[in-house]
Amino acid sequence: MRSSAAWLAPTSPATSGLVDVATDASGRSHGCRASPSQLKSSGDSDDSPDVSLRHSKDSEPESVVTEPVVRDRIPDAALDAIAAILRVLGETAVSDSQAASRLEAWARHILVLASPPGSGDAVCHSRDWAGLRNHVVAYVRHDHAVVSRSIGDLQDAVWLVIERVSQAVLGDAASDANALAQLERLRAAAGHSAAELKATALETVQQLSEIIDEKSTRQLQLARELGERVDILKVELEETRREADIDPLTKLWNRGVFQRELSRAVHVRTLVDEPVCLVLVDIDHFKHLNDVHGHTTGDNALEATASALARSFPRRADVLTRFGGDEFAVILRDATAADGGRLAERFLAAVRQLEVPGARDPVTVTMSVGVAEALPGEPADSWFARADRALYRAKAEGRDCVAIAADELVELCRVAA
Repeated sequence: MRSSAAWLAPTSPATSGLVDVATDASGRSHGCRASPSQLKSSGDSDDSPDVSLRHSKDSEPESVVTEPVVRDRIPDAALDAIAAILRVLGETAVSDSQAASRLEAWARHILVLASPPGSGDAVCHSRDWAGLRNHVVAYVRHDHAVVSRSIGDLQDAVWLVIERVSQAVLGDAASDANALAQLERLRAAAGHSAAELKATALETVQQLSEIIDEKSTRQLQLARELGERVDILKVELEETRREADIDPLTKLWNRGVFQRELSRAVHVRTLVDEPVCLVLVDIDHFKHLNDVHGHTTGDNALEATASALARSFPRRADVLTRFGGDEFAVILRDATAADGGRLAERFLAAVRQLEVPGARDPVTVTMSVGVAEALPGEPADSWFARADRALYRAKAEGRDCVAIAADELVELCRVAA
């Protein structure tokens, strides 16, 4: 897990280094070749998963993928910077709900030579800089076009308001001029006979009533048209905001929502003195699962984890998020560390029953969980760090278990039977 502040910033790669870049028949730079499974079945292909690049908590030796030999000298800091830029582009995407997943996959490719999007489980020995350049250029242009259209729609809405208000002002001016003309007639008739004055007064009242009715009808129509337009814009803006906040693969809230809600939970804890608990979940041996069974199986495991979380933490007030590649977090309002530990145990029991669809046969997965209750006056990063350390402890004590931060309870881990 990350240090107490690292969860707020792009994570460092697990490995780095670059090898010579080859080119295919089309001249496109690449460094990927088909994996053994692809050579056996050319019809198999996997989409790259939306996976975060924090340091792995599972330190088992790699036996499947051979590390490439580092030959050039691109600094690690440069690779980190490129990956951070790709992640920010994904976090701010507005045009495509899958953009973040694809950009995260490219970040993994740049940092650890994972397969780039569209290459299935191909084994990479160099970075596909040309493919990255083409993808980012196409993405930025597409995103700019979508934003431009959205701004255009907003401008159209504003001009509609201006047009309708202008029409209302002109209509009111005409109505007012007519009303003044009728009043002038009535004033001129004041020197005439009583019969003529009466007739003029009745006609003036009739004309003024018609003017008022017509003006009221026009204003009601204007208000109705503007109200309908505003309602449409509100729905479109709300849908856009929700799409930007939802992880496209798991349909849980994403990292941005987690950071925002964690801070809010701390403020609420300070104001109302109500317990709030943080539960961190990490899939055990996830990198090994991806390497052995393929990225599609890894994606299936992520989706199954999200489904199990939703069943185990069903309250509407609970905030379920995917904040990293194989990492999930749940913010439990009005819950102590003991409550969080009990619910986490229920979640692990559900996970043990899962059978994740694999390339050939279903596979099973286990999870490690860290739990921490926010302490009075504790900042968000300290709270997160204690839950993070508890998760590390769960990994160290055998995985497939719950560890509760030592600040709340003495017993740290209940290993599965």
